[in-house]
Amino acid sequence: MPEQINYYKVLGVPRNASRSEIKNAYRTLAKERHPDHAGGSEVGFARLQEAHAVLSDPNRRQQHDQDLDLAHAADQLAGLNLDFGSLDDEVSQKRRERETRGSGGASEDSPSMGERLRNRFSRGGAAGGGFDERTEGRGRGRNRAPQRRAKWYEPQDFDPDPVTWKTGALSFFGAFVAFLVVGQIGLWATGVNLPPIFASPWASALDPFMFVLYTLTGLLAAYFAYKAAGWGGIALVFVAALVVGGSGGPEGLVQFTTAGIIVLLAVIYLGTRRNRR
Repeated sequence: MPEQINYYKVLGVPRNASRSEIKNAYRTLAKERHPDHAGGSEVGFARLQEAHAVLSDPNRRQQHDQDLDLAHAADQLAGLNLDFGSLDDEVSQKRRERETRGSGGASEDSPSMGERLRNRFSRGGAAGGGFDERTEGRGRGRNRAPQRRAKWYEPQDFDPDPVTWKTGALSFFGAFVAFLVVGQIGLWATGVNLPPIFASPWASALDPFMFVLYTLTGLLAAYFAYKAAGWGGIALVFVAALVVGGSGGPEGLVQFTTAGIIVLLAVIYLGTRRNRR
C-alpha cells in the first residue's frame, strides 16, 4: 500500500489552517522551490502545487483529511502486533472437531477463528474493507483537528470568491445607497434643504460629528463588500463614494468614507502579517 502523503506537512501548515494561511504558505514556498530558483526542483515544485490544489478545494481537503485519519489508524493497528493465534483455545478446537466429525472431514481445511480474524483485519488495513466505518468515525473525533472559520473581526481570513456581476452590483449599489443616506443627513446637518419637520437645534448639533458617521459608513460598506466580492468589492465601494461625493454630496463625505476604507485595509494587512508569523 503506497504511503499516504500529508499535504499539510508539504506546505508546513497545521491541519486547522485557514485558506488564507494555506495560500500564504504556498506563495512563500513556491518562490523557494521553483525550478528556476537555486535549490528548487521540478518534483518538489509539482508536489507543492498538488498540495495547494488539494487543500484549497474544500471537498478534496475533506477527503484528504479522511485518508490521513485512515492511514493513521492503520499504522496504529499494525503496531499492535496482535497474536490472533492465541484465540484458538480449547473451545474452538473442540468445535472444529465436532464439525469435522459431523461433515465427514469436509470442514477439516476450514480456517480457524484466529485465521479468520487475522484475514479480516489484514484486509481492513490493506484495502480499507471492514475497517472504514469503525475507524473513520473515531479518526474524525480523535485525530482530526476542527476546521477553522474566520471570525467577524478577522477579515483577513474571509478569503472571498472573486468578484462577479452579482456580487459587484450588490457591493456598488449597497454602498451607493448608504452614502446617499448619510450624505443627505450631512446636508441636513449643515442646514441645506432641511425639511421643516426636522428643523430643530438637533440638526445643526450633528454637524461636528458627521465625520464619525462618514467614516463608519465607509468602513462597514467596505467590510461587507470585501466579504462578498473581495478586493474588487472594496474598489467598487470607493467608486460609489466618488459618485455620491461628486454629485452634490456634503463636504468631507469622500474624504472620511475613504478613511473608513483605509482602516479596513489596515486591519487586513496587519492580520495577514500576524498569520505569517
